[in-house]
Amino acid sequence: MNFYKKLKQVANESLHIMIVPHSGNHVRQLNFKRIILHTFGIFIITICISLMVLIYSNVHLNQQLDDQTNNLSKLQEINEDQANRINQLENITSEVSEKLSRLNELEIQTRSLVGLKNKNNTSSSKPVSRSAFRNKLPISSITNQSSNIEETMKTLASEMDKETENLNVLIADVKKQLKFLDAQPNKMPTQGRITSKFGYRRSPFSGRRDFHTGLDIANKPGTPVRAAGTGIVSFTGWKSAYGKVVIISHGYGYRSLYAHNKEILVKVGQKVRKGDIITKMGNTGRSTGPHLHFEVHYKGQQIDPLKVLNK
Repeated sequence: MNFYKKLKQVANESLHIMIVPHSGNHVRQLNFKRIILHTFGIFIITICISLMVLIYSNVHLNQQLDDQTNNLSKLQEINEDQANRINQLENITSEVSEKLSRLNELEIQTRSLVGLKNKNNTSSSKPVSRSAFRNKLPISSITNQSSNIEETMKTLASEMDKETENLNVLIADVKKQLKFLDAQPNKMPTQGRITSKFGYRRSPFSGRRDFHTGLDIANKPGTPVRAAGTGIVSFTGWKSAYGKVVIISHGYGYRSLYAHNKEILVKVGQKVRKGDIITKMGNTGRSTGPHLHFEVHYKGQQIDPLKVLNK
């Protein structure tokens, strides 16, 4: 009750302000309720506090905005750097893919040159298109593009492993093929005129039809006779109607025979290289004139030398 009375008393109290002009005339008096002045003062204080809070908040927000702007600028620089790196990586990826394709083509050509069949599991990589990265990449797509590049690099790494394996296999195959081609008796053993081929003919001795087992090449006596392929001399000496004979074992099922020689220049067990001189042409044995009788045997069967010889 006392508080209520005191509050009522304060509310009824007035503040008198007298305005006295310099002339002393017309003195004015202004009356204000004290509670109104108190309320107005509280209002002014509240406004001031609110303005201070607003100013502080605005400064803080501006600082945060500046920080975010700086962070965004740095992020933009990072993203642009990543985009450049991705473009560079794409170019490298494309070059590696193109080189793999060229290696694959070279492998096919090499196999063709040495007479090897192409492998079914050779690399079939195609060059990666560079146009996909030529334009500037949007920031939002860098992550996805980077993932695509990583997948492409993994694929290329796998292709390179396969191509390395293929090349190792190719090297081994080529070595075997070159060894085979070197051993194969496919080099014309001497110079001269072919007087009789492999197959049925009329015998120069009996005039009857008989089977000729080799290739006759005529020239003057002493003409060098060369090994048709690399191998080991397995026989030298006289062989009835063949006269002086040299036989070379080449491996891979091949043997070659050189007959009617005047002189033998090699020994049994000697290794000869393709093109080495092994005899001199003669007219020994059953012969109608100086010539070389040349035979090729494959897996124990006499075959047409012209099907093996490089013409």
